[in-house]
Amino acid sequence: MPLDSLTSALLEYRYWILIPMSLLEGPMVAFVAGTLASRGYFNPYVTYGIFIVKDCVVDGVFYYLGRYAGTTRFIATLLTKAQVTSAEIDRVGVLWHRHGWRTMFVGKLSWGLSPAILAIAGIVAVPVATFFRYAIGIAIVQYGVLVILGYYCGSAIRTVSQALNVLGYIVSATALVVIVYIARRLRA
Repeated sequence: MPLDSLTSALLEYRYWILIPMSLLEGPMVAFVAGTLASRGYFNPYVTYGIFIVKDCVVDGVFYYLGRYAGTTRFIATLLTKAQVTSAEIDRVGVLWHRHGWRTMFVGKLSWGLSPAILAIAGIVAVPVATFFRYAIGIAIVQYGVLVILGYYCGSAIRTVSQALNVLGYIVSATALVVIVYIARRLRA
């Protein structure tokens, strides 16, 4: 596929491409999307909304898996193979009930463990409204920071690239003046 047709496809379907990419690696894609938003490829508010909705849906899936599948024989077997005891689940459950915001924050930032921590919230029956209040609050902060950082880094890149262009013109002009000066000195 030629590069120009790939570029046009990316520009035409940008939000539809952003959604599956955000499912694979949300934080990194949010930063890059923020950078591209500063260049005009994405609306930063729509991009931000997509990441919040995606994050809450994914968190909800893990929560409901824990809530409704957490007591099945299959999950019990998986937990046993992973050497997770009921005492450890109870300990995390106490954290969910006493320190819900902290547990959600740490759970969202712990790469690889996040699905398990979110599923445990369902297993220990954290109230649905409480769970989603935590999920939405943390998603607003997390993706707000990432999209804003990406946006301002994209703006800084634009400023740096403009400065490098000006610097290139200055260096070229200086080189031209030096070459003309040296050429005149050699003729004399």
